[in-house]
Amino acid sequence: MNNKWLPFNSLVSSKEIINELRNKRNYQQMPTLSEDELANLELMIKKAFHTQEKIQVTYFWQNQYFTKLGFIKRIDANQQKIFFDDNTSLYFEQMIKIKLFSS
Repeated sequence: MNNKWLPFNSLVSSKEIINELRNKRNYQQMPTLSEDELANLELMIKKAFHTQEKIQVTYFWQNQYFTKLGFIKRIDANQQKIFFDDNTSLYFEQMIKIKLFSS
Protein backbone atom coordinates (compact mmCIF):
# COMPACT_ATOMS: atom_id res chain seq x y z
CA MET A 1 0.00 0.00 0.00
CA ASN A 2 1.16 3.48 -0.76
CA ASN A 3 2.28 5.36 2.39
CA LYS A 4 0.66 8.63 1.40
CA TRP A 5 -2.84 7.11 1.91
CA LEU A 6 -2.23 5.68 5.41
CA PRO A 7 -3.61 8.71 7.34
CA PHE A 8 -6.92 8.42 5.46
CA ASN A 9 -7.33 4.78 6.53
CA SER A 10 -7.41 5.85 10.17
CA LEU A 11 -10.12 8.41 9.35
CA VAL A 12 -12.40 5.72 7.95
CA SER A 13 -12.40 3.71 11.18
CA SER A 14 -12.85 6.89 13.25
CA LYS A 15 -15.85 7.85 11.12
CA GLU A 16 -17.43 4.43 11.71
CA ILE A 17 -16.92 4.74 15.47
CA ILE A 18 -18.41 8.26 15.50
CA ASN A 19 -21.46 7.06 13.53
CA GLU A 20 -21.93 4.14 15.90
CA LEU A 21 -21.77 6.46 18.93
CA ARG A 22 -24.25 8.82 17.31
CA ASN A 23 -26.66 5.94 16.65
CA LYS A 24 -26.39 4.76 20.27
CA ARG A 25 -27.03 8.27 21.55
CA ASN A 26 -30.13 8.64 19.35
CA TYR A 27 -31.47 5.19 20.29
CA GLN A 28 -34.99 5.35 21.68
CA GLN A 29 -37.37 2.68 22.86
CA MET A 30 -40.88 2.38 21.57
CA PRO A 31 -43.41 3.44 24.20
CA THR A 32 -45.97 0.92 25.38
CA LEU A 33 -49.50 2.13 24.76
CA SER A 34 -52.40 1.23 27.05
CA GLU A 35 -55.47 -0.54 25.74
CA ASP A 36 -57.40 2.74 25.94
CA GLU A 37 -54.76 4.51 23.85
CA LEU A 38 -54.80 1.70 21.27
CA ALA A 39 -58.60 1.80 21.09
CA ASN A 40 -58.48 5.58 20.64
CA LEU A 41 -55.95 5.25 17.80
CA GLU A 42 -58.17 2.70 16.07
CA LEU A 43 -61.22 4.94 16.48
CA MET A 44 -59.37 7.94 15.02
CA ILE A 45 -58.10 5.87 12.08
CA LYS A 46 -61.63 4.73 11.25
CA LYS A 47 -63.03 8.26 11.62
CA ALA A 48 -60.32 9.77 9.39
CA PHE A 49 -60.92 7.09 6.77
CA HIS A 50 -64.70 7.50 6.67
CA THR A 51 -64.68 11.31 6.75
CA GLN A 52 -61.59 11.58 4.49
CA GLU A 53 -59.88 13.94 6.92
CA LYS A 54 -56.17 14.62 6.69
CA ILE A 55 -54.19 13.05 9.52
CA GLN A 56 -50.76 13.44 11.05
CA VAL A 57 -49.43 10.16 12.39
CA THR A 58 -46.51 9.97 14.77
CA TYR A 59 -44.93 6.56 14.35
CA PHE A 60 -41.91 4.62 15.53
CA TRP A 61 -39.49 2.93 13.13
CA GLN A 62 -35.89 1.79 13.57
CA ASN A 63 -35.66 3.25 17.09
CA GLN A 64 -36.72 6.73 16.03
CA TYR A 65 -39.91 8.79 15.88
CA PHE A 66 -41.26 10.10 12.58
CA THR A 67 -44.38 11.95 11.46
CA LYS A 68 -46.46 11.36 8.36
CA LEU A 69 -49.13 13.65 6.95
CA GLY A 70 -51.76 12.45 4.50
CA PHE A 71 -55.13 10.88 3.77
CA ILE A 72 -55.98 7.24 4.44
CA LYS A 73 -56.72 5.50 1.17
CA ARG A 74 -57.34 1.99 2.51
CA ILE A 75 -57.31 -0.02 5.75
CA ASP A 76 -56.24 -3.67 5.76
CA ALA A 77 -57.51 -5.20 9.01
CA ASN A 78 -55.91 -8.59 8.28
CA GLN A 79 -52.42 -7.14 7.97
CA GLN A 80 -53.13 -4.46 10.60
CA LYS A 81 -52.00 -1.81 8.14
CA ILE A 82 -53.19 1.50 6.70
CA PHE A 83 -52.36 2.75 3.22
CA PHE A 84 -52.01 6.44 2.40
CA ASP A 85 -52.85 8.43 -0.72
CA ASP A 86 -49.13 8.67 -1.63
CA ASN A 87 -48.84 4.84 -1.82
CA THR A 88 -47.02 4.50 1.51
CA SER A 89 -48.24 2.38 4.39
CA LEU A 90 -47.86 1.95 8.14
CA TYR A 91 -48.57 -0.94 10.47
CA PHE A 92 -50.90 -0.24 13.39
CA GLU A 93 -48.19 -1.36 15.82
CA GLN A 94 -45.86 1.42 14.61
CA MET A 95 -48.31 4.23 15.38
CA ILE A 96 -47.97 6.24 18.56
CA LYS A 97 -50.27 9.24 18.05
CA ILE A 98 -52.77 10.53 15.49
CA LYS A 99 -53.98 14.07 14.97
CA LEU A 100 -56.95 14.86 12.71
CA PHE A 101 -57.10 17.95 10.51
CA SER A 102 -60.69 18.89 9.70
CA SER A 103 -61.21 20.30 6.24
